[in-house]
Amino acid sequence: MYYLRIYSSEKDGSIMLPFNNDLESLITYVVDQHERIIRYLESNNKKYEKIAFIWDKDRYDETLEVSIRNFDFGIFQSMNVQIFYDLTPEYDKEMHSEERIDRREVIHLEIMKKYPLKEKGIIDLMTRPEYYFVCAFTKEMALREGMDSHTARLRVGDIGVEYILSKKAEKRYGTIYKVKENKAIPNKHCIYDEIDFEDPDWEANLEIAMCKAFLQFYPLESTLKKENVDEVFRKIVGMRFNRISNIEYWILENLQVTKEDLPDFVIQESEINEEIRIGKADVDYVLDGTFGEGVLNKQYPDFSISYLMTNNNQMIITDARWN
Repeated sequence: MYYLRIYSSEKDGSIMLPFNNDLESLITYVVDQHERIIRYLESNNKKYEKIAFIWDKDRYDETLEVSIRNFDFGIFQSMNVQIFYDLTPEYDKEMHSEERIDRREVIHLEIMKKYPLKEKGIIDLMTRPEYYFVCAFTKEMALREGMDSHTARLRVGDIGVEYILSKKAEKRYGTIYKVKENKAIPNKHCIYDEIDFEDPDWEANLEIAMCKAFLQFYPLESTLKKENVDEVFRKIVGMRFNRISNIEYWILENLQVTKEDLPDFVIQESEINEEIRIGKADVDYVLDGTFGEGVLNKQYPDFSISYLMTNNNQMIITDARWN
């Protein structure tokens, strides 16, 4: 589904026009609107001046029609057509009274393609900095007769999923495997034969399917992020606890995970605490903690919590940090 969003720096709001999957009608409409706007501005030279325009293009001499046709409309990519102009001094004064500000007005024609993204988790996954997706085959390769296998890969750090399209007896079979450190994990896969390679959006549909598989295979990695832990480390400073188990419970609750999600999560007294108690060290008490090897894509996701001990044996947290 293509959409055209029209908005202006002079006015609030915007107009959104749907074009289904009819790219040709969209091109005709956008080119026509672009020409109409330019003609209108140029014919009103007592109001508008210094008219210019620009759009996303591969070549500097590419026409608007060709640029739209060649644009790669990804899931988060939109094509922008911008028309710039100034108000003449007389018209600027008429419109804005005595307010004298140099104005460069802009009309935007933004073309986008919407995909069936319903789950917020998919969008969050795709926008992670370490997210990477590549499809190593074309529609023609997928539909070609023969026994060749084809792959697509989705990675987030050293974990991900891999799609393998294979053929047997002229029938296509699609399988998505769980992958860690570039190795498929045995018995961790799901059959996925629902990609229609005749659909113009087949590659986007495949990417979405692989995102869903990733979220299924890696539920914790999809919800727990380093930024979440960093925020918990900031929040815990200044809090008071009676027992270490209370600290563990508070951290899990604020990360919105359970002990079952993090079976190797543990916090314990540091060896230096005994030296502090007998007067050999004059520093804050320390707790050593870990989330478990491999969590958050860290080989050793260990951390330390410093605290002071009150006279009534309460721990006042003074610091929490990664090791």
